[in-house]
Amino acid sequence: GLCPALKEDINLILTGSDSDYLTFVKQYKDDSAILNNAKFLKTCVDSKLTEEDKESVQSLVKKIEANIFC
Repeated sequence: GLCPALKEDINLILTGSDSDYLTFVKQYKDDSAILNNAKFLKTCVDSKLTEEDKESVQSLVKKIEANIFC
């Protein structure tokens, strides 16, 4: 399966608020360049991905987690 931090990152970038996602990233790397990039990425995800796209990603994560070979 996926490591817990990666699952949380995916969940927050798809469904969390900007501040929640940036707080999550900051706990791993408190660097202005990293945080600016994370903010840009979150804004891009929110503006470009449809709800259907986000649901597809979440479905893929669930399939990976359910697969005994992952």
